[in-house]
Amino acid sequence: MTRDEITNEYNVDENGIIRSPGKFEGEMVYAPYFWDAYLNGMADNDDGEVLTFNINDEDRAQFPELADVKAIDLINTDQGFVYCTAK
Repeated sequence: MTRDEITNEYNVDENGIIRSPGKFEGEMVYAPYFWDAYLNGMADNDDGEVLTFNINDEDRAQFPELADVKAIDLINTDQGFVYCTAK
């Protein structure tokens, strides 16, 4: 999933926050990108609770806001929401 696909599918505000109701509401624009990567078996670590993705140059090319980020953690709640934390 690319940034363009995400911004076409979701209402993203000027701060890069998804405002559309649903799984990614209130999360950064890159949350669906990493969720899609997880669904395609591309998480760098999955401990059963937290999914971790190491950020690379390809990620930064699509999402410049990740310039100083080393990794992203995703948590999928029992209610079906995904929360994203940049580290």
